[in-house]
Amino acid sequence: MRVAVVDCLATGSTGRRLSSVDVIGSGPRLVVGILKKLGAEPHLVECERVLSSGADVLKGFDVLMVSGMSSDIRSAFMVLRKWRGRGPSIAGGPMCVEYRDLLKLGFSAVVWGEAEISLPALVRALDSGDFRGVPNLIFEENGRLVANFALGYAEEPLLWSFEPDTESVRSYRYFWACRVYVEVVRGCSNFYRTTIPIKVPEVVECARCGICRFGELESRISCPLGIPPGCGYCLVPRLYGPARSRPTDRIVKEVAELIELGATRVVLSAPDILDYGRDWLVKPSPLTDPRQPPANLDALEKLLSSVTSIPEFKKREVYLMVENVKPNLVTDEVARVLGRYLKGTTVNIGLETGDNEHHVRLGRPSTIEEVLRAVKLLRECGLKPYVYAIYGLPGESWRTVRSTIKVLKKATKLGAERVILYKFRPLRGSAFEGYPPPSSRDRKALTLKKFVDTLEISFKKKLVGKTVRIAVADAYGENTYIGYTLPHGPVALLKSGDDLRNKIVDAVVLEVKRRKVVCSPVT
Repeated sequence: MRVAVVDCLATGSTGRRLSSVDVIGSGPRLVVGILKKLGAEPHLVECERVLSSGADVLKGFDVLMVSGMSSDIRSAFMVLRKWRGRGPSIAGGPMCVEYRDLLKLGFSAVVWGEAEISLPALVRALDSGDFRGVPNLIFEENGRLVANFALGYAEEPLLWSFEPDTESVRSYRYFWACRVYVEVVRGCSNFYRTTIPIKVPEVVECARCGICRFGELESRISCPLGIPPGCGYCLVPRLYGPARSRPTDRIVKEVAELIELGATRVVLSAPDILDYGRDWLVKPSPLTDPRQPPANLDALEKLLSSVTSIPEFKKREVYLMVENVKPNLVTDEVARVLGRYLKGTTVNIGLETGDNEHHVRLGRPSTIEEVLRAVKLLRECGLKPYVYAIYGLPGESWRTVRSTIKVLKKATKLGAERVILYKFRPLRGSAFEGYPPPSSRDRKALTLKKFVDTLEISFKKKLVGKTVRIAVADAYGENTYIGYTLPHGPVALLKSGDDLRNKIVDAVVLEVKRRKVVCSPVT
């Protein structure tokens, strides 16, 4: 069975990435790894290649599998049209929450949540054409929707019984210059709930029973009122469950293989890297408390020391990064451990809103003071904190906007390297599904956006005159090349009469143009 696994992640409605262009997620590679172990013949293909290639790159395949996010449905549909109904077409990844729309567009079935639960039975079902026994598979039969939702989430020995396929990283253009994500934690420990009323499927307001914040760990998984777990705008706990840590030796093996294949930037991927090993401290209970126990320093130290013992990291030929941390788990000891192995790299801290009351009502596990403390501690230990905020959230008011601007100013004074602002998008299946996104004329949103845009330009202008390392990906017009700042930073344009493609060069930043910096190679 030949399976085309198409990565549509972050391609939106265009079929190509306009942001996060240098990111290679772990999900599609995991699907390929599972299929290979099950005896299928999978091949990973980028969405843009399917849609832009003159040749029919899907020719000769028996099954189509497409991975994407909710915002990528249009791109997934364009891939499906290229498929032309040659065989079964399966949609999966975070966009699975849009299963009704995906089935209407013509997909044969949708995989809900974790691939390990569904794919072993699905591969057998693809031979017989009978989907009825496949767990977490959603499809239509005789005009009726069939949803075989399984209880719970993947657990050992099923969890971690499959390995992401490393060879598939070669399927991505410029993979050597991209941030390649390696999964270290599945799910999230934040099973708090929002206290802002949910509107779908009906209006429900939190009864303040306290189970999700103070109950037994097992009892926090389900809410008596059906409010989805986690921050109101997020789907991770609902789709992927409590935080579960991948064995260190498997992580090291995957990272080493990726480096051998030519990867130069590796991201240890987790909704929160500080959840790593915390689940081992509460076994056999699920890790559904985002605050207790504190970070597992022994596990974290072992993970980072084992990965960075790979020779290429010591030679600074390869860069290691992490992504998100819960600010409430950042202590002096945690900051020192991260600084020991990740000095000079970025780390993301979610603020979302600077109003303490709003912060808590969203379902955040931290306080504003803990966000600012985390920025300060991480900066003092040599990391580069990025602070995230969201505009247009349910419950936003002029008070929350003014508070957010005030806190972001404090964060930059304490050493935040960058502030990143996202637009609220109501994800189907999340607690905030029923709320509208902000209007383009929303004065509150525009005020916050203008403030952050000004900060963004000022952050980039600090780079002018400095020398940075750039992985040059491709040409970008006559005598101009585009590349990615190492280990992480703005996209760079380089002016040069020499061919710089597929090279790593030192360059001086000359000016800032919108979201990019213009550089000149050091001769």
